[in-house]
Amino acid sequence: MVYSEDDKESLIRQFLPKIKHHALRYHHIVQSVLELDDLISAGIKGLLEALNKYNPSLNIPLISFIDYRIRGAIVDEIRSLDVFSKEFRKKVENVKKTYKSLKNSGKDPTDEEIAASLNITQKELQEVYQSITASEIISLDNFVITKNGDKLNLLDIISDEKNIFEDIKFRELKQKLSSAIEKLSETEKLVISLYYYEELNMKEIAQVLGISLSRVSQIHGKTLLKLKNFLLEEAD
Repeated sequence: MVYSEDDKESLIRQFLPKIKHHALRYHHIVQSVLELDDLISAGIKGLLEALNKYNPSLNIPLISFIDYRIRGAIVDEIRSLDVFSKEFRKKVENVKKTYKSLKNSGKDPTDEEIAASLNITQKELQEVYQSITASEIISLDNFVITKNGDKLNLLDIISDEKNIFEDIKFRELKQKLSSAIEKLSETEKLVISLYYYEELNMKEIAQVLGISLSRVSQIHGKTLLKLKNFLLEEAD
């Protein structure tokens, strides 16, 4: 379908609140290097690309496809920047590897055990948890290919996108992840629910829970670490 310029402007106005919504969800992570308007512009670009690439034969609703492309374009804008130094990535990877190693001993490691194993302070560990939220913006969009050849990513699995790429493998993976979420603490489950299901941004979650924005990022980062480790164990 060919869209006129008037059609495109109308759709931009229609989806602008959704574009701003996704931009705000990511902006707190990269606000030191990207303006909110940069992310909004990327979202608008994603919308226009969706109109050009949409194929009705995929049996995916246009609205769902547009929303998917908007979010993808915003994440691509973040990914295009080399904002994560080697030192930053090394710290995050060290915590991930240490968590996985200690987890293999049979129980969920405490922060004290992780910090002691890495010979770092509790404060430094909390800073890494906060950083994981930023680094996972990159890795959460890594694609997993289903047996039907469709592309999925962890963000889709967590956020329960019912209209996108449903198949047996997808449902099984969602069930396994749901089981993992049930093992989280009540606070961790609440942060996951508010961020991925209710789609609140970090600032809104901080207001709901009555805690600081940095504390929400720390909880979110550690929770992603736990969930991703669970998926890796399932894949193995």
